[in-house]
Order: sequence, then structure tokens, then C-alpha cells
Amino acid sequence: MAKTKIFISVIPFQGQDKEGNDLLKQLIYTPSGNSRLEYGETRFPIIPLINGYTENGDKVRVIAILTDGENYKHNYEKYFITEIDAIVETKNLDFAGIEAIQVSANEDIDAQLALFGKIIDKISDGEDIYACITYGTKPTPIVETMALNYAYRLKKDVSIGCIVYGQFPHKGEPRGKIYDTTALFFMDSIVNKLAEMKVPNPKAAIKLMLEVGDKDE
Repeated sequence: MAKTKIFISVIPFQGQDKEGNDLLKQLIYTPSGNSRLEYGETRFPIIPLINGYTENGDKVRVIAILTDGENYKHNYEKYFITEIDAIVETKNLDFAGIEAIQVSANEDIDAQLALFGKIIDKISDGEDIYACITYGTKPTPIVETMALNYAYRLKKDVSIGCIVYGQFPHKGEPRGKIYDTTALFFMDSIVNKLAEMKVPNPKAAIKLMLEVGDKDE
């Protein structure tokens, strides 16, 4: 039986300019190192991720991390739901819906631990996880990664499919970039394993693994 694919994304905070125009604009993200992330215009890097890693009929859930505040709510209701519905229809997915996680705008440790708990509560055994770490406060990607690591190590038959980061274009550049950062997630696991094994020269072991990865590409 095919796994359910779960896609996790934080809703961005961009508001409006002085004229009342929304600052969250559509743009094209050029993939770096992963051609599966090729896509047209979108406001959310999670959309190219869904497009590249789903097939007709796949079972899909989406988790949206929604911070308190009108800008987040506006971007979620006006843009995020619309884009998710469109990609679901285009790919003909078996869609279980969007599950919103409401979190505090505070950045203290209690808020971060609460977010961690809410994410892991949403992940079930036997799921394939994909995540976007583009938006949110500075601690948010760390908390997302911690939650993924927990699910990967402590829940049953959970796998990590792909983790992406979308970089906005600098002034004058027409496109952003989207990076596949999945290798960094697994690198953290490798470092922990090397420490447990008390490998005498962990730096050399990691360098060798990186060189093998480059050759495989």
C-alpha cells in the first residue's frame, strides 16, 4: 500500500505596501541541483515540491503553519489555499485537505516547543514527509527540522522525501532560486551516528562521503 505524502509549509508574513498592494508576489524559482523542482510562477516553494514529488492519484496531506496575525491569515486564505487546490486538481491527487497549525507570534522557547509538539502530533506512522523551510521566524526552520528528525527516528516507517528552501531574488533579478536541502538533514544524522561510533577521524569520513556524492551526480 502506497504511503501518504505529507507536505509541510509555513505561511509567509508579507503584508501590503503603502498603496495596499500585496507584497507576496508570484515568481519563478530556478532549481539548484534538483530538476524535479522545475515549475512556473508561484508564491510558495512548497508548490514546486508537490508538483515534482507526486503522481496521479497519490494520497496527500498538507500541513500549514499559521502564525497569529492578519498578514499570515490573509496570505493563507487568499493565496495558499487557492494554489494548493489548483495543484491538487492539476495532479489529480487523492487529497485529504489542509491542516492548519496555529502558533504564537512570540519567538520564546515556549512558543518553539509548542510548535514542535504540534508538528509531530500531525505526523502519523507510515508517511512520507516533504517540507519547505523558507518562511517563518529564524527559529522556525530549526524547529521544523527537529520535528522531522523526531518523526524519522521515532515513528514507524516514516521516510523523508525532500526538504526545500526558496530564496527570493535580489533587486533587479527576475527569478528566485529553490534549493534541495535534504542532504543537510541526513548529514546531521550521519554526524550523530559517527559520534555514537566514536569514529577516530569523523571529518575525513564526512569528506569522503561528500566526494562520493559528487561523483554520483
